[in-house]
Amino acid sequence: MSSKPRILFVSHAATRNGATILLLNTLRWLRARDEFEIEILVHGRGELLGEFEAIGRTTVWRNPGGLLEGFPKGIRDAWMPRFETAGLKMLTAGRRWDLIYVNTAAVWRDVPFLASRSRHVLWHVHEMGYALRLLIGEERGREMFRLPSRFVVVSESVRDTLKDDFGVGVERMDVINGSVTVPKVTDEMRREKRRQILKQLGWPESTFVVGACGAMGWRKGTDVFLQIAREMTGTKPDSDVRFLWIGGAAKGDEALRFEQEARLFGIEDRCRSVPTTGDVMDYYMAMDVFALTSREDPYPLVMLEAGAFHVPTVCFARSGGGPEYVGEDAGLIAPYLDVQAFASHLETLRRSPEMRARMGAAAAEKVRSRHVIETQGPKILASIQRCLGSEK
Repeated sequence: MSSKPRILFVSHAATRNGATILLLNTLRWLRARDEFEIEILVHGRGELLGEFEAIGRTTVWRNPGGLLEGFPKGIRDAWMPRFETAGLKMLTAGRRWDLIYVNTAAVWRDVPFLASRSRHVLWHVHEMGYALRLLIGEERGREMFRLPSRFVVVSESVRDTLKDDFGVGVERMDVINGSVTVPKVTDEMRREKRRQILKQLGWPESTFVVGACGAMGWRKGTDVFLQIAREMTGTKPDSDVRFLWIGGAAKGDEALRFEQEARLFGIEDRCRSVPTTGDVMDYYMAMDVFALTSREDPYPLVMLEAGAFHVPTVCFARSGGGPEYVGEDAGLIAPYLDVQAFASHLETLRRSPEMRARMGAAAAEKVRSRHVIETQGPKILASIQRCLGSEK
């Protein structure tokens, strides 16, 4: 029988999103070290499920709470925890682990029961105040966050949120930023891919492309992205600036809102969206600047992915991990939700190819030196080892 510690990694999804991609990269790195017995519990199916299964024993968890959907809210709220606990109990019958690694706050309902299956819980938190209150609630969050032995938090902003709003001691938290895979592409490959993408979009090669990437919605600031696009192009019909949002569903409320706003702003021919795609790296090569318009974003991988392609970022202050990454060299920071200031920063970078190139090079170097699994993996490993070595 193996003497290696058994760890259960819990993922909130098998769909393409930053937290899941980061977990997969971490699991591949840990598997290559062969120090642990890795098991995985995934909430639902998705296009990345096969990648989890290639790493280790993977169980798909389908929450039975959906059986209560037709009941009144009061009954659902009362019975949901019992249904979920009963389902997890059956799924994990007779099994225990040395550590439970919980990825994201979205799986908070699992934590109380899973904590009974292990001496240690390590919770990797990717969310800040608004998202945590929406998912868990402040009072309940304070209770939940007493259960883990330690936390991995993706930014100083998340650390401060847990400390100030939920009473988590800083001695229980390890700040570990995300990591991405740096693509191996030449300048000629980038130029050719840019030409292909611009041709696909019907935009001339002289276009200055402001890009964004992520799920559409209020937290990601899709509406703010459109306001900035109107600020820069709405009164300038001859402008060569175009705005491109990658991500979100092809249909649905958010996609309709995007189309409606762009049409009413009169910028539908200068502001386009492309649904979530596995070819997102191709689109980064078409971007001149990355616009992180989020109201709240802990430390999004998309800005790192863009930076790996020498694309500088413009973001809002007080919005999370964006300003921590950008600093004084990898882009520019506008006051919180100041659309005019954000547009002015984009215009500055458009008018100064030298500044854009300098900041793009700084972004690429920052990603290569700090935000790859070779630098971040050992930090997560150390957090796991500290957790395993602690007393409960």
